[in-house]
Amino acid sequence: MKSTKEEKAIFNEIKSKYNLKEGLLARLFKRSVSKALKNDKTIAQALKDGDKAIGDIKKNIDTLEKKGYKIPAALKKYI
Repeated sequence: MKSTKEEKAIFNEIKSKYNLKEGLLARLFKRSVSKALKNDKTIAQALKDGDKAIGDIKKNIDTLEKKGYKIPAALKKYI
């Protein structure tokens, strides 16, 4: 899944609010966690399935719009 501008803004806000700085230990922790997550096949499969499901929803919404159904704007903003 991709991070959005809103998620990046929230992260930066939290980082500045609590004065979080990336030190040596934080970098080591981040490196070890990212390495473990990259090698975890269940997480990779779950992300792949989630992306596929989102793609399927987008296709279904497009076909419904072509058929003449009206899709609420509140629902469209999440897709």
